[in-house]
Amino acid sequence: MKPKALYFYQYLPPWRIDVFNEMTKYYELTIVFFNAECEGFTYNRQDLLAKLHNIETIFLNNGFSFGNRPIRFGIFSLLKKYKPDVVFVHEYSFISIMLALYKRLNLIKYNLYITTSDNVKMAESSTGFKAKSRDYVLKQANGAIVYSKKVKDWYKKHYPTLKLEICPNIQNPESLLSYTNMFPDIIDEYKHKYSLKDTPILLYTGRLVDVKGIDLLLSAFAKSNYSNYKLVIVGDGRNKEELQQQAKSLNMQNRVIFAGFYSGISLYAWYALADFFVLPSRYEPFGAVINEALVYGCPVVASKYIGALDFINETNGIIFDPLNETEFVNVLNKAMEKYKNPPKNKKNLMTYPFQNAVNSFYQINL
Repeated sequence: MKPKALYFYQYLPPWRIDVFNEMTKYYELTIVFFNAECEGFTYNRQDLLAKLHNIETIFLNNGFSFGNRPIRFGIFSLLKKYKPDVVFVHEYSFISIMLALYKRLNLIKYNLYITTSDNVKMAESSTGFKAKSRDYVLKQANGAIVYSKKVKDWYKKHYPTLKLEICPNIQNPESLLSYTNMFPDIIDEYKHKYSLKDTPILLYTGRLVDVKGIDLLLSAFAKSNYSNYKLVIVGDGRNKEELQQQAKSLNMQNRVIFAGFYSGISLYAWYALADFFVLPSRYEPFGAVINEALVYGCPVVASKYIGALDFINETNGIIFDPLNETEFVNVLNKAMEKYKNPPKNKKNLMTYPFQNAVNSFYQINL
């Protein structure tokens, strides 16, 4: 029989569904969402839940929030009810601390594993409550699953007895590529709606907020050499009007398209249409969009400050410093030349194997 597993996770993001489904090969899995209202995105939750297979889900809402930290009641009751062999919990929160405490008190026996989206900079810069809670939780934990080898090396140095595995924020290419037969009609619609026929496209997808560096992208794009390109910005956020005004002040309102929020198949079709994708973040714990872009054959130009750098190599993208405008402009010019005239039938550019990554959830408990 499969071991029983509880996974305490903040909310249900679309880019984590394939990992959850794959975990059912190893565990009888129940997921407890303890901060479901924090999403900040316009997702259809029922649609996402329908994509989970053979997984029980629980929304743990009893409690309150201290700042942006959810404090939840009923954790011990869930442990008593489900009697899990294994407990996974994401990040170092009140929930993680309580699970570590219950394990230490030996009130219920289970193996405890932490999953974290820390990149090295985040791990190094942790102070105060997060650093103390991390130390306490990891002293009780049986192991941790991190997103990259660099982060694993950092954790190994600072927590030498902790068992460590790697599973980045990754989706199954088979799942993503199953939608491609629906793209032609959607792409035709985009070309007509946004006047993109025979137009090379630079794509950004994500939230329109400071940390994403879209203002840096607009400035660099305005100074690039290839005026035939259009920049398509897919997403929404509090900086939208400010960014639209910036595009206007740069006299680029005809070269920049603010397409609004798209998700699911409607979002994925943009990757298939674009010549290349750019993620200019000043700071990014990971960057799940890198995986999506690459699977759909869209090369990436990515900030060196993101966590998904393990996905990028010289065959599928370019890494750069968005805070250096001269470098940013030069990289855009290079990418516009290198990635023009993309193949009609794009191929999957992801070289990081999905199955090997998710197998970490099995290996960690051996």
